[in-house]
Amino acid sequence: MLNLTQPYFPKFSKLAADSELEEVLPGASAAEIAEIEAEVGVHLPESYKRLLQCARGFWLMGGVVQFGQQHPFAHEFPPFDSLPPAQQAVVKRKGGVWPPPSNGMLCFAECFMQADGDQVLFDTSQGLVNGEYPVVYYAHDARPPSIRRIAASFTDFMEEFLQYEVFQK
Repeated sequence: MLNLTQPYFPKFSKLAADSELEEVLPGASAAEIAEIEAEVGVHLPESYKRLLQCARGFWLMGGVVQFGQQHPFAHEFPPFDSLPPAQQAVVKRKGGVWPPPSNGMLCFAECFMQADGDQVLFDTSQGLVNGEYPVVYYAHDARPPSIRRIAASFTDFMEEFLQYEVFQK
């Protein structure tokens, strides 16, 4: 299935062919992608839709990068005052930042570069620019949690960031 990504993501396609893939799911139809967009409330980048058409999910590099059936989903957090006291205490212990810097962003994969549970997100705050959103890395376990831009677009993420040496060990 991921061989179908060759025309769109040639470097990624080669990486996928040379890697052991797990949890590969069939591609999504145009109707399913439209349903996903309606559910998350934003337009998805065309480049991401192309990947979804090839495979709805997969694990790469032993699960270090995980595109799953649960993706994409929005990071939406309630006001601090509405959190239970125990959760408020955890937030304060982890640096007191609420909502997390990923609030309002769209998670499209898990990416365990720094810690299990870290994610890669579309920064939708400025809307689509040339059909793309910037891609950020969300370090949820950092104190305080942090985001950093890792790619200008989903295509750049697939073609360049996934070639990053930390994943090639």
